[in-house]
Amino acid sequence: MDFDISLMRDDRATVVRVKGDIDVVSRARFEETLFEVVDTGEPMVVDMREVTFCDSTGLNALVAANRRAMDRDAHIALVALPPRVARVFRITGIDKFIPIFDTLREAIVSFPSTTTQ
Repeated sequence: MDFDISLMRDDRATVVRVKGDIDVVSRARFEETLFEVVDTGEPMVVDMREVTFCDSTGLNALVAANRRAMDRDAHIALVALPPRVARVFRITGIDKFIPIFDTLREAIVSFPSTTTQ
């Protein structure tokens, strides 16, 4: 399966849309994109609805991006994991420290507001 990744920014978060297999072949591009967004300090939602497979290298890229985000006081959430992919996240326990949501809206509203009053 081919791999594709794209970014969509709005006023609350950057959405990283991922399609295809996240594996040893696509890991570098996946991780590089995640780090690029994390380094902006903006909240990031990784939309995984079209991910067909995620191996340990993909999991490691997400864990590394989450650590980097925590160092920068940034936030990451995952959204719309297909059942097969979600199972891997549950088995490995990643779902305990990277929040997973069913919808993009749920993920975005979970982030702290950046507006001041």
